[in-house]
Amino acid sequence: MHPFDEGFEPPEDCVLWCSTRSYELHVLDDGATVDLDWWNRHLERDEQEIRLKGRDLDGRVVSGGRATVLRNDLRLGSDLVAGGPDALGLLYLCAAWQSGHASRQVRRRFPDVRNPHAPKGVDPLATITAVLDHCAKRKRLPEVPTGSWSGWPDTPGVGVVLMAAYLWAVGATTEAGRVQLVDQHGVSTLIHQGWLENPAVTGFTLRRYNRYVEVLNSWADRAHTRPELVERWLVERWAARLHEARTGALAEPTLF
Repeated sequence: MHPFDEGFEPPEDCVLWCSTRSYELHVLDDGATVDLDWWNRHLERDEQEIRLKGRDLDGRVVSGGRATVLRNDLRLGSDLVAGGPDALGLLYLCAAWQSGHASRQVRRRFPDVRNPHAPKGVDPLATITAVLDHCAKRKRLPEVPTGSWSGWPDTPGVGVVLMAAYLWAVGATTEAGRVQLVDQHGVSTLIHQGWLENPAVTGFTLRRYNRYVEVLNSWADRAHTRPELVERWLVERWAARLHEARTGALAEPTLF
């Protein structure tokens, strides 16, 4: 663990919240509302064979309109992805889930994953699909050339936030342990609680991201819970603070 993080303990609110929540309900069943027509229209315009689906209020799979995607749906072979490469379809499903989530700071954006520097005659999707397939099969990131400033592999159009979601979905690990989601709201809560790091998630190197995962694991150990629940608390706590500031209503940290 980084020396600055020694003794960095989870607040009582976090421990209490996590102790009264379940992984199955508050992580796996964490749903987001996705505009399937918007995503599938953009996939079609991008000449992708992939199509995204969702669930109606009864849990049935639907192909259009506004539908729910659960975090538990974010996995290879998901019923909510049809056509195209499995790994690339999962990446788009992760992007749709993140952008549709009410508490996460991810704007709806269609990831342009084509390599703009691909030589003529080379598949512009080859770079991203190679990385995604490696992560899915090996459960870890591929090695990057020595001297890379970020430590992350080349993934055109895919930033740290989306890449972390995909890696979590395929069950990947890094040197810090099981990959966890990262969101600007969650990191902002960590900074507010006293974490001494750069607050901008978009600038997270792999080393900084690993430090973040170590903090989540450390808090989870002390709270006798799972790091996914700690990450969820961080995101929801920031959303509650924003709600309190904007409306003046008391947002109890344990009643999200």
